[in-house]
Amino acid sequence: MESYLNNLKDAVGRFCWVPFVTMRGSLYLWSCLMKPFVGEQGTEVGEVFELFIHPIRALRPVKMTEPWLLEKHGFLLDKGMCLLENGERLKHTKPGSEALYDIHLSLVAPYDKLVLSHKDKCDLTIDLSEFDKIDDVELCSKGHEYCQVGDAASSWISEVLGREVRLMFSPKKTLAGEDMIIQSLDPVLIIGQASLDAFIVEAGWNVEMERFRPNIVSVKQGAYDDETWQEIRIGSAILEFDHRCTRCAITNVIGGVRTSNTMDDLRRIRPRCENTNKPVFGSYFTVKQTGLVSPGDKIVLIKRRN
Repeated sequence: MESYLNNLKDAVGRFCWVPFVTMRGSLYLWSCLMKPFVGEQGTEVGEVFELFIHPIRALRPVKMTEPWLLEKHGFLLDKGMCLLENGERLKHTKPGSEALYDIHLSLVAPYDKLVLSHKDKCDLTIDLSEFDKIDDVELCSKGHEYCQVGDAASSWISEVLGREVRLMFSPKKTLAGEDMIIQSLDPVLIIGQASLDAFIVEAGWNVEMERFRPNIVSVKQGAYDDETWQEIRIGSAILEFDHRCTRCAITNVIGGVRTSNTMDDLRRIRPRCENTNKPVFGSYFTVKQTGLVSPGDKIVLIKRRN
């Protein structure tokens, strides 16, 4: 009996580590199996303060207060429509286009209608659900495919602007390959409020965030921190850094008023893009995993840029 107990004690002492190693291995295997479902882990580095989409390029943005879908190519409806003038995509910086700033946009729940308002005209309502029945597709000068929204919408905007333009949308084919719906063409632009605050201090005047047309204004981070993020999670979406946003004369125009201060200060204060020599401000992110994004969502850093 004593010999048996000694042998048992010896075995326990020799192999006491086995259950712990087995448990650790099981936990590691379980974490690997669950990783696709729980997502990547990371560190909280900020928060979504404001969320904007730009349904029509060159017009004012719409501020979103509810969860909004981030699709493969960007936020739902963001920059999916534009104005064409003589086959060229119209920019709000073009001289004589200041009247575009007097047009206000709003989305009507359940967000299948876009309303354009102007002080001198009756509201124009665009039914977004009708975009699935389009026959003609044409190319703009940049090679993008567009379909015309309709004569009524184009005429309404042309009357406000004082010259003829056409309201177009970018088509995305459904799985059937026949019907078309609106799509976004741009990645997601993120600018930190702290970055703008730092720029304001160096510029010496109150620069408005609207000049830079971001999708997401983030807070609770340091100035220009977004330029160090490689991969982030916001809500249920995962985004990956694409490039820093190079700036042009668009930043000199706000509310129909044209100045030169912004670009002068950007050139003086901010780094330049190696390829274009333009100053950079804000960061573009592509969508790695689609999902919903809401104001107040935490920004979780998965990977930092090297």
